[in-house]
Parts: sequence; structure tokens; C-alpha cells
Amino acid sequence: MIAQAPARVLIADDQQKVRSALRLLIDQELAFCVVGEANNAEALRQIAAQVMPHIVLLDWELPGLPLNGGRLALVRQAAPDAWVIAMSGRPEARQQALAEGADGFVSKIEPSEAVLRALYSAYERLHDPHRLAAQPHRAV
Repeated sequence: MIAQAPARVLIADDQQKVRSALRLLIDQELAFCVVGEANNAEALRQIAAQVMPHIVLLDWELPGLPLNGGRLALVRQAAPDAWVIAMSGRPEARQQALAEGADGFVSKIEPSEAVLRALYSAYERLHDPHRLAAQPHRAV
């Protein structure tokens, strides 16, 4: 059996404590490697273009993100193949994020296991050979 390379994860949240907690959680998992952190939309754009993450953990209220439905466009421009897991402390953001095309959602008030479940779900889909055909917003 060939071992899969760790999925590259970019954490985008304006709160240093949240980024640090997520990094600590993710660094304990062999399936993932945190390749960058961003505290605003511009840093997210720049870092994503440089590190080409497989997964972006995106604070849905990240400073500098457009509020008119273009949040994911910024991420997809910089890292078109990244799976985007939106995060928010506002429960009502789940529906909006998923409607706008986020690949997953985690409430910031859920236990840390919810983040891991979302990451592993994305990891499994990343290694699915049929994923590009099933995801119209993915580059083929």
C-alpha cells in the first residue's frame, strides 16, 4: 500500500488564538500539514497562491472578504483545486456558506472533533479519483 502525502492545509482566521488552536490540533494528525496561516483576505490570497493548499479552513467573517457572495471566488482564484471548509461562530452562516459553494462548514462553537471530521471528509474526497467530474467548480 502506498502512503498518501499529507494534505496541505491553509488556516485563514483573523484571531491568532483560533489559528494557533487549529494548528495545534492539525499538527497532531499525520494526514495533514499546515502550510500557512492568514489573518485577512489579502494574506489569504497571497499565501494560497504560493503554497497551493489542498484544504482551506476559512473564517467566514475574515476581514477583507467580499460580503456580496464573492468570498469563495477569492480563494478559488488563488487555489482553484482547494477544498474550502468555512468556519463561523454564527450558526446561520452555515446555510449561506454552503449555498455559496463551500465544500464544508464547521461551527466555531462545536468541539474540535468537528474540525477533524471535516478535514478527514475533505481528505477522503481529495483522494477520490472521480472527484473532479463530480465537482463542477473544480478545474479539470
